[in-house]
Amino acid sequence: MCGETWKLIGLCALALGVAILIAAFFPTGFLLFLAALLLIVCGFWLIRRR
Repeated sequence: MCGETWKLIGLCALALGVAILIAAFFPTGFLLFLAALLLIVCGFWLIRRR
């Protein structure tokens, strides 16, 4: 159960990061791009953690 919870959180972080990355292509700033990359990396890490 606990492993599935981390996987679900990782998947949500990954999806949110990808959504922000798509939105960052519009002129919103470099900080949003960095936040999206951080969420994507955290998502991959949480999914592969177990």
